[in-house]
Amino acid sequence: MLIRTVQGALPVLLCSLILLLPQLLAGSHPAIMNLVTVLPWLLLCAAWLVSRLYAQPKVSFILLVSLVAYSILELYLQQLLPFGHNELMLWLLCLMVPPLIITFELVPDLMAGESNNWKCYLLLASVLALGAVLLVEIPATSEQLLSSLPGLDLGDPPLAGLILLVTSMTVPLAMLFQRRESVDMAALMALLVLGFGVCGFKVESMPEVAFSAMGVFTILLLLLHSYRLAFFDTLTGLRNRRSLESMLNDLPRGFHLAMADVDHFKQFNDTYGHEVGDEVLRLVAQLLDEVEGGGKVYRLGGEEFVIVFRSRTRGCCANALENVRRKVASYPFRIRRPLNQPVDHDKQERVEQITVSLGLVQQSIDDRHLDDVLRRADAALYRAKNRGRNCLVVDNGRPFPWTIIGRGHTLP
Repeated sequence: MLIRTVQGALPVLLCSLILLLPQLLAGSHPAIMNLVTVLPWLLLCAAWLVSRLYAQPKVSFILLVSLVAYSILELYLQQLLPFGHNELMLWLLCLMVPPLIITFELVPDLMAGESNNWKCYLLLASVLALGAVLLVEIPATSEQLLSSLPGLDLGDPPLAGLILLVTSMTVPLAMLFQRRESVDMAALMALLVLGFGVCGFKVESMPEVAFSAMGVFTILLLLLHSYRLAFFDTLTGLRNRRSLESMLNDLPRGFHLAMADVDHFKQFNDTYGHEVGDEVLRLVAQLLDEVEGGGKVYRLGGEEFVIVFRSRTRGCCANALENVRRKVASYPFRIRRPLNQPVDHDKQERVEQITVSLGLVQQSIDDRHLDDVLRRADAALYRAKNRGRNCLVVDNGRPFPWTIIGRGHTLP
């Protein structure tokens, strides 16, 4: 949740920094201003290298587009292009760069990969070549064509281009709600930065600040993505075993740990296919994550989960687990037809019951390592399986340490 919050705050922080920092830099020493001018190239190149290191090719192409856009803007600011074509250059930036960014955001991963990324490079080179032809070879014809589109006063960004730019931002926003990938956030930030660069090119150091901020924030985004891959399960969104081991090192002795396993999970996979099996795991993870008593849920692997309680009160932990067991068992799981079965239009949906078995233990002085606690919890879990599943077994640490909770009976 914290990672999602930080990622969601990146566009707000980006816009705030772009609006405030140029005012603070106004009137700074020339050496500082020269450094500010160079920073976008350095930071965008650094972000590009990080994106390649973390195997984010689509983000790297978006960064290349941003680097090209800043280079063109910087040339405009330095008036290295023929003065008569500066307005045309702003038109081309607004009309050609946003579709290119969206294309690299939505392009299939296979096309952006190492073996096929020449197609993306070819697309980028083709767009640059088209822009160069319109800007250098036939500027008069291009200006005549673009003059038919609605625009603002002379020297201001074109209205049609800004409308396209703002409209393009709806694509990464929609994709963020749908899949929440780092490339969608990178595309949104690239479009925002382009907008600030084009609209604020008359404001001293605003384009430089905008593209520098994008380099920094993209690196931060990729680091957060790497952290999430390292410590969270990609299928369920729960913390993984590495995160479990790291967290248990900081817990006081005597914590409670429960191991949970989805009953008859192999049967779900064989009957309905792995896609339905994945949906089962996601649903169980979502329900287990609602456990009370301060429990934190981790995916150990496969259909096995671990729930950790800092509390030393066994009754509190057992009650929380029993409540979540009942919640899973009472949830109506609606699934499609069985795998490889003919379509029955009169019965397209089927309701299945999902249950979990759980084994709860408390860390004892004999448990030296995490594996010791997990081994005892696994033994309690298999005891629950042997007792008929859909129940909770509590290891009491007595000579006969098994207590069965659930399905209306308790064994001393």
